[in-house]
Amino acid sequence: MSSVFFELETLNPNFRTTYFKMQNYTEYIANSKYVIRNENTSHGLFGKMKDFQDIQTKEDIEPIKKHITELAKNKIPIFRGIISLKEMDATRLECYNQEKWKNLLEDRLPSIAEKLNIKYENLEYIGAVHIEEGHPHFQFMIWSKEKRNYYIDYKIKDKLRKEFTNYLFREDLLPIYQEKDLAKKNITSENYILSELKKVTSDEKLLNELMKYEKDFNQARRIRALLKDSDIKQVVDLLIDLKKELSNTTGSIKYQYLKKHPDIIKKVDYISNIVIESSVQCQIEIEKYIKAKQKLVEFQYSNKEKLEQAKAKAKEEAQEEIIKLIGNQILDIERKWLKTNNTYTYIKYNNESRDLLDRILTALYFQAENQNKLNRNFAIRYKKQLSKQGKKELAISKRNASSFEWEDEI
Repeated sequence: MSSVFFELETLNPNFRTTYFKMQNYTEYIANSKYVIRNENTSHGLFGKMKDFQDIQTKEDIEPIKKHITELAKNKIPIFRGIISLKEMDATRLECYNQEKWKNLLEDRLPSIAEKLNIKYENLEYIGAVHIEEGHPHFQFMIWSKEKRNYYIDYKIKDKLRKEFTNYLFREDLLPIYQEKDLAKKNITSENYILSELKKVTSDEKLLNELMKYEKDFNQARRIRALLKDSDIKQVVDLLIDLKKELSNTTGSIKYQYLKKHPDIIKKVDYISNIVIESSVQCQIEIEKYIKAKQKLVEFQYSNKEKLEQAKAKAKEEAQEEIIKLIGNQILDIERKWLKTNNTYTYIKYNNESRDLLDRILTALYFQAENQNKLNRNFAIRYKKQLSKQGKKELAISKRNASSFEWEDEI
């Protein structure tokens, strides 16, 4: 799964309750506690509507809610959409302002209109950006006054998701942030985001850059986990034993979902710790990641006591993230093994376990590299902000000087 989550749906316009739900949904996206509010209004709505110009400057949104309610009463399909990013990706791509998300959607409106069989000139939308912790997102509603089939084929949604992914990441040619994806695929040539970018882009220059990065990565970034045969055997035996327990569970075999089986999670964590204890390389990458996480909080605290508390918390959070990251990779291979109907030989279990350990080390390497990259970007912005603040303070200090030119200094 990529970092870009995209969903587009619509309620059955023939249901009587649909127009109430659409009215309530409009109110929610406009005034959620997470919404980025417009500069001159108490709500966060913006969009493109023929009968309502300059939505961002209008305080009263009741006419807009009434308009949408009337559309729903007339059984016009209104599509609800959401585009969401991981918090770290949103920070890296600077998706913390309305304009960024507005441009993102409006750039794809012609494609959306074509795929939904709507005339572009008849297409309207409203939306708002919600900065919710963990997954900043943009929620929107889109429609045409034309009546049409409200059903959306999955393939259409998948194509649009790829287009949004391409738009967001085309300027970011190192999509190694997708650590889960990288952990599953191990090398960038199989990385999902990279593959999708190659499929959806028509930019020849971008394609050449992607191919070059892919080639360089395969030549220089493959990391082997060097473990003793006895360590490998111990891990293999534990994985086979875990497979037996997982075969008796129902539902998704992912770390978060398996928390309802604490005994299984305890075994997954135990295997993760065996891997860490057996590999000096893993320990080094984990330590790099912890230090990188702690480095980031140094920008946030000047008080020594609070800084030490924040560092301790950052270390604890990093350790939890690492255990979950390794645990999900372990469960990835367990899912594969469960589908084989016990046809594996011990040698095959052994070989695939070695590959798993390589993937764990590779993922840890990129986890640390990605955090360092985030730190560098944050430091640049932080220094720029300090520079601006310094200029302001200088201006204030000279405000009453007869020779001071306020506009020139600022």
